[in-house]
Amino acid sequence: MCCLRAHWSVLTAALLVSLALALSAQAQQKLPDSTLFTLYNSNQPPTEIQWLTCGSTPQTEGCYGSGSFGPFTNACAIVQSVPGPLNVNTVLRYIYILDTGSTAGGATLTAYKRTDMVTQTTDVITITQLAVVPLPKLAAGSGATCVMSQNPTNVYASTYQSAYVAAINKSNFSVNSIGGFGVDVSALTADSYGYVTIVWGTGFGTQFGTYAPNGQLEESGGGGYFMINPIDAVYPPNYPTLEQGTLPRVGYWPKVTK
Repeated sequence: MCCLRAHWSVLTAALLVSLALALSAQAQQKLPDSTLFTLYNSNQPPTEIQWLTCGSTPQTEGCYGSGSFGPFTNACAIVQSVPGPLNVNTVLRYIYILDTGSTAGGATLTAYKRTDMVTQTTDVITITQLAVVPLPKLAAGSGATCVMSQNPTNVYASTYQSAYVAAINKSNFSVNSIGGFGVDVSALTADSYGYVTIVWGTGFGTQFGTYAPNGQLEESGGGGYFMINPIDAVYPPNYPTLEQGTLPRVGYWPKVTK
């Protein structure tokens, strides 16, 4: 009996190790274009954004494609969705560019679809413009300072001269205007799970709203809160300070079922 138990213990341990290795290997699976990178550059004023894709494929290395987005009046912000597999050889991503235009109310968001079909020797890159979305509620023009983020369902775009943030639905490009507090946007940050936090105002009157990956409002209140992610650093001095008395409630409460 003792030997049988020992045998099963060894077998169970081996199975657990094999499962752990399999899960680790699955977690480390890479997309077909993971050995490629894209560099961007723009002219001044930014009426175009150029791109250049380089790196390596299984059998070659070098640069595999180049092009440009535009023309724009003032391409002030660009953001990309998380890349994902379209099939075993092709990677899909979406690119969004905010253009403030030349006058207030002239802002637009342009959406692009990009696919990279990677073979043993090259990367076939295809970029298609999907939509140009007017954003008339944003204070725009050449003097506007842009801010933009994205999550799985929406692109959030604004300027620091605007009281509203435009939430552009990725599926149908409808626009929902978030704001109306009577003060301008002062921060827009996101985390790696797709939560987005917007801040309006500075000082004692600062307000924030956090939106979930599905686009729904998750939390709101007073304070200059910001989020961090594993890619780009956030510099706290650039964001509104937290005033006394603005901490949200801490604890848990029953979840509302809709």
